[in-house]
Amino acid sequence: MKIHNAIQWRDNLYLFHYRSVRTEPVEYFHAHEGLEILYIHEGTGKYIINNQTYPLQPCTLILVKPFQIHEIKVRVPPDYVRTLLKIKASVIESFLGVLPQLTSALTQFLEQKLSYQVFYLSHKDASYFEDQFLHLHETLAIVPSKFQKEIVPLFLFQFFTHFNSHIYSPGANKVMLHLASSGSTELIGAIVKWIDKHYNLSFTIKDMAEEFHFSPNYLSKLFKEQMGLTIIEYTNERRLEEAKMLLSEETLTVEEISKEAGFNYPSYFIAMFKKRYGMTPHRYRMRME
Repeated sequence: MKIHNAIQWRDNLYLFHYRSVRTEPVEYFHAHEGLEILYIHEGTGKYIINNQTYPLQPCTLILVKPFQIHEIKVRVPPDYVRTLLKIKASVIESFLGVLPQLTSALTQFLEQKLSYQVFYLSHKDASYFEDQFLHLHETLAIVPSKFQKEIVPLFLFQFFTHFNSHIYSPGANKVMLHLASSGSTELIGAIVKWIDKHYNLSFTIKDMAEEFHFSPNYLSKLFKEQMGLTIIEYTNERRLEEAKMLLSEETLTVEEISKEAGFNYPSYFIAMFKKRYGMTPHRYRMRME
């Protein structure tokens, strides 16, 4: 395991790496001065902070306080792609009087003991931050160096404004972080409950993933590993079980049952039912009589 101590600060103020790619496994722990913002574009692994272990996946945002020990382990392949911003406290302090809102946002993060510092972003929030990181990268590439130390605090102002209003909501994130830190069993249970509540509606794995703040690929892989079925297969099983019960209602047509059970097309429902039970819904109903 690598222990990182020295950081090559830009102008002794900040460090910014945009979408840097690692093609070999990453494993180290360290602590450093300055605030750290880490965003995972691609890659999987785990992150350890405050004696809690969190899974790493795309669209993960991590905030680290100055001199806070943290550890990261990333598996490769797939490639590990991340954006990293570290800012010395002196940069922030120099703008505290000019940007009072930034002062308030940073004080909340730096001085309060947060129950979590790892966030699994929705597609909308991930897209917002990725756009902001790209804009910072392009701006720093073209402005003279004497202006760069002002660009970074302005980025922080925008970052924490969005973070405080859209991401850091203890009530909204409590369940998500509990699932992330307590292992896969509870997450699978939560997914099953979610399907049981929504199986009769038209939804995608992306819809589910955004609600749980995990990537669709991560949820799909974890569910398949734990349940032996894909999310779609399990959902269709739940829909078929509901359809079997509804077939006892003589007033409902096969088309109505198809819709009530969550299938978009009667023809698909009939084909799935026959494949699962060896007969059409109409034949099954006749046998019940």
